[in-house]
Amino acid sequence: MFSRVSFKTNSVNEDDEDTDPKLLKKNVTIKENTQFTRDYKIGEYLGSGKFGEVKRCEEIRTGSAFAAKFVPIAHKDDWESVQNEVAIMNKLRHPRLIQLYDAYAIKSEVVLVLELITGGELFERIIDEDFDLNETRCIRFMNEILQGVEYIHNQGVLHLDLK
Repeated sequence: MFSRVSFKTNSVNEDDEDTDPKLLKKNVTIKENTQFTRDYKIGEYLGSGKFGEVKRCEEIRTGSAFAAKFVPIAHKDDWESVQNEVAIMNKLRHPRLIQLYDAYAIKSEVVLVLELITGGELFERIIDEDFDLNETRCIRFMNEILQGVEYIHNQGVLHLDLK
């Protein structure tokens, strides 16, 4: 699984809401022969990693904001990895895991539409001098992260990139 599983914690912004319950029941298949830009407006660049770049996007029909992960497909192995990731993400439906919402195969890339989590990286928040990191907050962070880890392990999935 190339993206590893992404965890989310709500303790950074106390008023953040948990995952939309509809996302926890959604089964995603990769749409082929369909235009991603017909269904979504692409927004600003959010970041990049080993497996592609991520941009904010908005579903045209609902106005809902998501993160679009653009994954280049250069070889058959890349396509198989994306299919495997989609299958695993469909299996992992939990409020402490970032959820897959949609997927598109476009020319030489796949776009994974993911739940958008705002607030930046947890690590960046923790090292920020202005961030008040107290024992209570640490306990909440760890509890929420461990809920996600326990769930994926109970599903027979191993997280290979915990940071």
